[in-house]
Amino acid sequence: MTATLVSSASREWVCAGTSAWGCPPALARVAARAGAWAHALSAERVLRERWIRYRIDLAAVPPAPEGVHLKPMTDHFIQCLRTHVDRDQNQLQSGLRFWEHGLRRAYMWCDESGPLCMQWLLTRPDNALLRTLPEWAGMYPPLQSGWGQVENLFAFSTARRKGVATQFEYALYHVARDLGLSGLITHIAERNEAARGWADRAGWQEYGVIVRYRVDLPVLRSFPLYLHRASDPI
Repeated sequence: MTATLVSSASREWVCAGTSAWGCPPALARVAARAGAWAHALSAERVLRERWIRYRIDLAAVPPAPEGVHLKPMTDHFIQCLRTHVDRDQNQLQSGLRFWEHGLRRAYMWCDESGPLCMQWLLTRPDNALLRTLPEWAGMYPPLQSGWGQVENLFAFSTARRKGVATQFEYALYHVARDLGLSGLITHIAERNEAARGWADRAGWQEYGVIVRYRVDLPVLRSFPLYLHRASDPI
């Protein structure tokens, strides 16, 4: 089972605009070298950003924490979030854009004081919608059978409990497993050391990188290139 899990999660992709192409590692290496060469030639014109790819095997996750009850996102929750004190936070805004785009599988954890934490869980039926995202479609190559992707984890500033993000994530692992998923993937900006440290503690494993190249020229600005690698490119 582990071999299958690793093979599916490690697939490499080249994405541009709303298109995604699975490619063999050799071709991915060529694309990575070309992107690195272009960036080295003109770092001001060819901008590069990097994220670390993570995965987790749901067969080996910790027990679900007691007292953590996740609820599916609803229109009522969404309307409440639009007036929440954290409404201008980037992760919350990004999640709201997912909802507006038609992506509906998200979960909330609330108690008597209000919302504590939330996150989107993308699954294979979401592939078509993800390909049509007006921005960032290239961050989401098609999900493979048995896999889900978590996005926009957000712990509310009004939460009074400690460790809400970790407790929420452990509970979400079990929600995903109940849906029949065998593994999850996610990505975190390479420079976000705090989030990467949290991911390590929450059981996530690094397995590659995403590199985004943007050419700062007319027309080309609208078509960034994304390389999803199962190893660290140049």
